[in-house]
Amino acid sequence: MAKIIGIDFGAQLSGNSVIAHLSNDQVQFIQVAKKQHTDSWLKSMLEEINPESVYIDAPLSIPSAYHGQGQNFHYRKADIETSAMSPMFLGGLTARAMSLKNSFKTVAFYEVYPAFFQSKLIKSTHYKKDIDLFLLKLLEKTPIHLNDTPTNWHQIDALMALLSGLRHQNNKHLEMGDINEGIIII
Repeated sequence: MAKIIGIDFGAQLSGNSVIAHLSNDQVQFIQVAKKQHTDSWLKSMLEEINPESVYIDAPLSIPSAYHGQGQNFHYRKADIETSAMSPMFLGGLTARAMSLKNSFKTVAFYEVYPAFFQSKLIKSTHYKKDIDLFLLKLLEKTPIHLNDTPTNWHQIDALMALLSGLRHQNNKHLEMGDINEGIIII
């Protein structure tokens, strides 16, 4: 199996970015420290882990209207289909994710959306409300071994990003959007 990671991508100094990766058939979580420069941390972690594929919870493209195709300057087709926020509203986060991808030319980057993964596949009423009950439901639907129990929602979102990646690697995924504009992997 390919070496993959899932990333919940947060604000630059918030301490909310998390990497979930499989090591010895168990998921491990690595979270950036609060006030640590997230982008530098992620680059060093990617160099250390050396994944073949990255599944990241952040826009990796902008609407086609900026390339002279279509009239929607706010949303991509994938955003409309998943009810995601506009990459333009997320502005700096979108630019940082696209820059990170650009820094690793030999690594495949895929955009994922854990909230839609949850609503489409897990369908738990406990998402963002009760971490223990949500994790129980998640592990019922997608059995996976955890090295550590997630302690916050950013770790849960990184786990769902990784699970989207595993689905993609096994050709059991959904693709939302338009290949020419940007796809969200579910």
